Amino acid sequence: MSLFGNLFGKKPEPQKERSDGPEAFFPPAGEINLSDWDQVFSACLGKMFTVQNRLAELVKDEPSWNVDFGRGVLTLGGYQFHIQFLGSESYVSQSWLWGWENVNKFPGRLLGQAYVARACGQTWGLKPLMYAQCGLNDAFNGHSFSMVVCGALAENHCYYRCPTGEDQGAAFVAVTDAPQALFQPVDGIAFLNSVSQCIQHFHLNHKIFVESFLRWSKIPFGWTGDTLTAHFDTSDVIVDFEQAGENYRIKNLKQVVKA
Repeated sequence: MSLFGNLFGKKPEPQKERSDGPEAFFPPAGEINLSDWDQVFSACLGKMFTVQNRLAELVKDEPSWNVDFGRGVLTLGGYQFHIQFLGSESYVSQSWLWGWENVNKFPGRLLGQAYVARACGQTWGLKPLMYAQCGLNDAFNGHSFSMVVCGALAENHCYYRCPTGEDQGAAFVAVTDAPQALFQPVDGIAFLNSVSQCIQHFHLNHKIFVESFLRWSKIPFGWTGDTLTAHFDTSDVIVDFEQAGENYRIKNLKQVVKA
């Protein structure tokens, strides 16, 4: 079972706070453009990469899964979770369809998070959340949409991909009552490993990605020139950036264990 298949402005003062809300770990207003998909996805990835990997580890030994949309329940072996329907991928039409347009006409109680996504898309001007259907590609697909919805627009939600028959597509559901252990902060080693993997496999705004990941984990950090230093309990993680066009990318990562 697999759960997994660009703004660099002025340097911020150490950790300004956003207003309360699920996206409170995003960079402060003026340092992120909420109508820019790459920036919003970058802000969500550290959190959701961590949470989804923890979910995969939790259920890896479970032999079966089943989703009951009538009850709004996902069963993973011995685990049962309440869900919200987000949308679906069709490999026949190579398209994504948001839940509010789904032909199955699921009841409103299963579509709340999909409607939240559309409302935030309209408020932010984030077009991928505003239109019912789009073509599938590396940037826009069930995983990336689910990461943004569960990462930015929900409190402690994760998601699950439910394949449909004969590999014709998949339904994506938000898990609304996942164990709180999935949402605990990362330590320095886990942060380093996750950052290294994500920057290799995803198109990201590196600065927004790193800062948001640290804010979500409530790790203090500060800037000296183009170098960010994050202060974990037992170590500091130092991230050196370099300019790449109008943006900045990670040049080097290292961990310094505290004496």
